[in-house]
Amino acid sequence: MTQSTSPSQAASKVKPHQLQRRIAASAAVVLAIVLLAIKPPFVIRPLPGHGQTGPQPMESAAAKFVDPIWAKVLSTIQDKAHDVAKILPEIRADPNAAGQRYGRREATNPYNYMVKGTGKVTEMHTESQAGTAIVEVPGLTEKIALQIGPVVRGTALRDATGLVSFNQFTNQLDYADVSKEMNKRALRTAFSSIDPASMAGKEVKFSGAFTFDPHLKSPVLITPVKIEL
Repeated sequence: MTQSTSPSQAASKVKPHQLQRRIAASAAVVLAIVLLAIKPPFVIRPLPGHGQTGPQPMESAAAKFVDPIWAKVLSTIQDKAHDVAKILPEIRADPNAAGQRYGRREATNPYNYMVKGTGKVTEMHTESQAGTAIVEVPGLTEKIALQIGPVVRGTALRDATGLVSFNQFTNQLDYADVSKEMNKRALRTAFSSIDPASMAGKEVKFSGAFTFDPHLKSPVLITPVKIEL
């Protein structure tokens, strides 16, 4: 006849060193749980823009400066832009004379021009963040480049209209920030109703501004404020 073993009898058969191991293991588990509760190894945070009910970021100083003059910037370019097919050959032939006649500049910096034109987009360059659309303009022996972003280079838009001067600022950084703000708004305005990718192979009508550096041989880089297909 087989004899059964009671729980108390089984426990009595556990050797002392085995019991010590079990107690140590149980203590380690309890300690780990306590440490995780006190200092978890991860923190759950909401994604940016989600679950934020506090105050939104304040408008930048550059945006506050540009707000009241932006409509004037657009209307000035609309009213005073020169036909790029007419003035670019003159600029190439005599940069100083053409600059004095058609352009604006700060101190001895290169001249900036407000221009308009019509042409066919023959190339799209989007391999970098500073994307461009290359345009063939009738009457020109060279092509021009329209900036399509998302990064916009240069300060032509700030410097071409005469509405913004360095004398209005206390430091160079604020002056530069205004240029970045204007460039950002220019793209939003120019591409408010069209996708830059849709320009490929199409005829476009544009207006904007560019800086002419006589030492550069690459196409003039126009920052557009208006583009129509």
